[in-house]
Amino acid sequence: MSYYAHTKENAPVEDWQYLMDHLRNAARLAAEFARAFQGQEYAYAAGLLHDIGKATKRFQAYLRHANGITDEFAPDYQGRGGDHSTPGARLCYDRSPRAAGRLLAYCISGHHGGLPDWLQDRGHGLREKLQKEQPDLNIDIPFPDFTDIPALKQWSQIPTQRGFQVQMLVRMLFSCLIDADRLDTEAFANPEQSALRRGYPTLAELQKRFDVKFAELRRNARPSAVNTIRAGVLEDCLAAAELEPGLFSLTVPTGGGKTLASFAFALRHALKFNKRRIIYVIPFTSIIEQNAKVFEDMVGEDAVLQHHSNYEFDHADWYKKLAAENWDMPMVVTTNVQFFESLFAAGTSRCRKLHNITDSVVIFDEAQAIPVEKLAPCLEAIRELSVNYGVTSVLCTATQPAIEAREEFPGGLEHVREIIKDVPALFGGLKRTSQHYLGECNIAEVAEQIGRHEQALAIVNTRPQALELYAALKERHQHVYHLSAQMYPCHRRRTLEAIRSALKNNDPCLVVSTTLIEAGVDIDIPVVFRALAGIDSIAQAAGRCNREGRRANGDVYIFKPAEGIPKGYFRSTAQCAEQLLERFEGALLEPECVREYFLDYYWLRQDRMDDKGILKACLTAIRGEIQFQKIAEFRMIDSNMCSLVVAVEKEAEALVAQLVEGRDAGFVLRKLQQYTVQLHEKAFLSLKGWLEEVYPGVYVLWNRNFYSNETGVIVEVSDDNFIY
Repeated sequence: MSYYAHTKENAPVEDWQYLMDHLRNAARLAAEFARAFQGQEYAYAAGLLHDIGKATKRFQAYLRHANGITDEFAPDYQGRGGDHSTPGARLCYDRSPRAAGRLLAYCISGHHGGLPDWLQDRGHGLREKLQKEQPDLNIDIPFPDFTDIPALKQWSQIPTQRGFQVQMLVRMLFSCLIDADRLDTEAFANPEQSALRRGYPTLAELQKRFDVKFAELRRNARPSAVNTIRAGVLEDCLAAAELEPGLFSLTVPTGGGKTLASFAFALRHALKFNKRRIIYVIPFTSIIEQNAKVFEDMVGEDAVLQHHSNYEFDHADWYKKLAAENWDMPMVVTTNVQFFESLFAAGTSRCRKLHNITDSVVIFDEAQAIPVEKLAPCLEAIRELSVNYGVTSVLCTATQPAIEAREEFPGGLEHVREIIKDVPALFGGLKRTSQHYLGECNIAEVAEQIGRHEQALAIVNTRPQALELYAALKERHQHVYHLSAQMYPCHRRRTLEAIRSALKNNDPCLVVSTTLIEAGVDIDIPVVFRALAGIDSIAQAAGRCNREGRRANGDVYIFKPAEGIPKGYFRSTAQCAEQLLERFEGALLEPECVREYFLDYYWLRQDRMDDKGILKACLTAIRGEIQFQKIAEFRMIDSNMCSLVVAVEKEAEALVAQLVEGRDAGFVLRKLQQYTVQLHEKAFLSLKGWLEEVYPGVYVLWNRNFYSNETGVIVEVSDDNFIY
C-alpha cells in the first residue's frame, strides 16, 4: 500500500509525493543543517519521524477527499486527517526513553503549531499529547537507539545556564526540522519558487566586490587626520580577523569608521574560518536602512537581505522575500527585535531561520542599546551561540557597556577580546569636541543659547520638550527643523535630507530632536546641546558634533532641564551620569568614564536584568520539562503601541485605496510602513473617533488637522492639552 505526504492540484494520485520520499528528504536536509553544531544524527531522526502520522488510512482518506478522489480509502474519511504530528513524537519518546527522545518529541510534536510546553492548559502540553492513544501506523521506520541528549561542545555547571542550553538545543533542532520540512514540501509543490532560492553570491565573491569598492573609496577620500585614524581602525580589524572565533568587542568613537571596519573584519574572519554568513544586528529601524545601504553599495544589493519591519520587498525581489523565511543569503541585516525575539520564540516561522545563525559572524551594532531589563537573557544567548554554535560575535559601539564577567556581575561574558589595540589612544586621536555643563536651564534659556549659533542641534528627552523648544526657536528664527520618531519614516527622511543639505551649503540650520537622532543618524554639526541623560546618550549626541573633524573643535553643552527629567529610564540614567560630571569634567566621552557609568548603572539594576524571568523559566529544562510558551514571552520592547497609517500624502492615499480594493495586500501593507507611526495605546484610543479601519487591524488618519507637516507630530487637544 502506498502512502503520500503531499498532493498536487488536479493531478492523479500517482503524481503525489510519496511519504517515505518526503521523510527521507527532510531527514537528510535537517541533518545537513544541524552539522554546524554536531546535531545531525538527532535532526535526521526528527526529519524521519515528523510526518509518520500521515501513514494512516484516515489521513490518506483525507488527502483523497480534499482532492475529489474516491477510492478504497473513502470509508476511512473522518472529516479531517487527524493529528499527524504526535505519532512521531510518541514513537520517538517510547523508543528512546531517556532525555533524547523527549527533546526530539518537542520538535516533532510542534512542527506545525509551534513548540509546546511540557505542561500546558487544555491538554495542549507535550506530556498530555504523549499520553494519547497511538493510531495504527502502517509503516516501519528504523530509529536509532539514543542513550543521551546530543553532545554540545561545552555544558555549563550553572543551573540557569544549563537549562538555557537545553532549551536552545531543542529550538535549534526544531529550526533544522522546520526548514527542512518546508523546503522539501516547496520543492515538490512549487519547484519554480524553490528555484528562486539558489544562486546567491558567495562570501568569497563579496570579499572581491568589497575590495574593489574600498580601493575606490580610498582613492577618492581627501587626506585628513580623521581618515588616517579610520585607516588605523581598519588595520586593527583586519589583524583581529585572523584570531580564533569567539567573542570580540570593537570600541570605536562615533565617526571612527566602525561600520565599514567591522564589515571588513567579518568578511576576512568568515573566509578564514569557513563561516557561512554575516549577520548585522542593529537596534533601531530608524538607521537600519542607512547601514544596509552602505553594505549594498559595497557588495551589491543581490548579496544583502534586509529583514525588518520597514523593509519593502519589491515584486522583483521574490528571492529576498523567500530568503527572509530562513536567512540563507550570505549577508543579513536585521534588528535587535527580530534577532533576539526569534532566539526565544516558540512559533515555526520565527524559529525556522535559527539554524542559519550557527557558524556565522554576528555584528551587534550599538551593543549598549540592549535594554538593561533584557540584558541577562540577551547575554546568555550571545554566550551560548559563541560557545556551542560556532558564532563569532562582535559587540560594536562607541560606549562599550561593562558586560564582562566579574565578581559582582557573574552573568557577564567571558573571554571577550578587544579588536582595537589601543582604545585610549584612539579616543584621544578622535577627540573632536569639548563638553561643557550648563547646569539647570529652562526651555527659554536653552532656546536663547541655541539661537546664538548659525548651526546647532538640540536633543531633549521627551516629545513635549522638543515641541516647546521648537516653538521657542521658531519665534525668532526661520530655519528651524524638528525631528521625532512620531514622524512617519518618509517624512522623517525628507526632513533629514533638508537638514543635510543646509549643513552642506553652510546655510542657517537649527535642529530640535528627540533621542531619535542619536540612533546612528549621520550628520555633522558644529554645536550640540544635550539634555542631561546617560553617558552613552551624551556620547551619541557628541557623535553628531564635528563628526568629520573639519573644525578645530566642536562644542557639546549639557543642561539639566528645569522642567524636570521624566521618571524611569531617563531619570535613572541621568542620575548615574550626573555623579560623573564633575569627576570627569571635559572627559565624559573617555572609555574610563563610560566604564564607570555602566558599572554603576548595571550594579544598581542587577535584579532587574531579566524582567520577565526568562532565565528562571529555563531551569525546568534541565529535567526535560521545558516552558517554551513562557520563554516566548520575551520581548525586546515592552510597550502597548498601536500602528497608525498617516495618509496625508497622495501616494499614501493611493496605497490605502489599493488596500481597500483588496489588491496585493501584503505588498501594499509593506509599502505603507513608510507612512506608519507607532502610538501609545492611550493616545491611539483617544484619536479613534477620527480614524478609519480600512483593512483588518489597519487604521488610517486622513485629517491633516491632526498631523503637522512642520513638526511631524500627531496632536489631539483635550481638556488638559495633552500632546501625543
